[in-house]
Amino acid sequence: MSHYLDVNIDNVKKMVLEYDPVVRDHDHNQGKKVEAVPYHSLAVRHFNENIQKAESAAADPIPRVAAKLGLTELVKAVIAAGLKTTLESAGPFTVFGPTNEAFSNLPEWVQKEIANVTELADILKFHVLSGKVESKSLENELQVATVEGRKLRINLYTKDTKSVATAQCAPIDLGRVDQMASNGILHVLNAVMIPPAGTIVSTLAACPVFKTLVEAVKVAGLVETLSSPGPFTVFAPSEKAFEKLPRGTIEKLLRNPTELAKILKYHVVSGTFCSAGLSSGNVKTVEGQEVAVKISADGVVINESKVVYADGSVTNGVVHAIDTVLLPPGYTLL
Repeated sequence: MSHYLDVNIDNVKKMVLEYDPVVRDHDHNQGKKVEAVPYHSLAVRHFNENIQKAESAAADPIPRVAAKLGLTELVKAVIAAGLKTTLESAGPFTVFGPTNEAFSNLPEWVQKEIANVTELADILKFHVLSGKVESKSLENELQVATVEGRKLRINLYTKDTKSVATAQCAPIDLGRVDQMASNGILHVLNAVMIPPAGTIVSTLAACPVFKTLVEAVKVAGLVETLSSPGPFTVFAPSEKAFEKLPRGTIEKLLRNPTELAKILKYHVVSGTFCSAGLSSGNVKTVEGQEVAVKISADGVVINESKVVYADGSVTNGVVHAIDTVLLPPGYTLL
């Protein structure tokens, strides 16, 4: 036996409207006009025009974005090196773009070197990554291959409660990262990166000002360690630093590898500590004891030794040249 239910369609519609607010509001709002506030309202213009500006910037290739950011020296260098067409191509690329001041702060002899188009192109290519790398992907001690071929090292620090980031020890302007382009992204740098020539040991060995230090590293059996991936921070005494030691001290130490290794390890810190990331305080060395770092308007001092040159570019960390040999606390020279 079949049963039939008489359904009143109008009653069903009424029930749906009463119990389903989405359907009810949709029916109620159909045909209702939306009233917009005046476009000349400051809030509306600020909202709309900033979006248009961002979308317009993203439509430009990297060289044009760099120009809009005021990185005119970078753009000139890119053109001079014959890289403009490449950086306007589809990419995508990530560019670490030095400011005009960064270029002007290069030593005069470096500026003369990069007048050579080949040298200039190599340095600029070291500032370019293949692919789009946003700032949120940057990690401490991250190494990334550049289009030049060598890897650059990213470091992240907290200094006086503020975040600091560097690329091959060049400070990244965290207020101007993630500048979008049609073919990639640009991060502004406050210094020009110098591609590393080699490891800590091979780089020091190429510099006459570290002749005694390199000999000491060999005698102490630390060549393999300081040539390994590390990374390490080395406070490297120059020839003049060793000359301050009492007469005959170096010769005695070179005859005592164990004592020599203890002193040298007191000059080495595990990890990459670029000058931009150094803070006043104590830092543990691989020897086991700490060095005192003091930052002031006069520069950086390690214990009583002044850093005479910071951020020497190497593949496995960083080198800071110092003017006095560091001695572990309680250590007495032979």
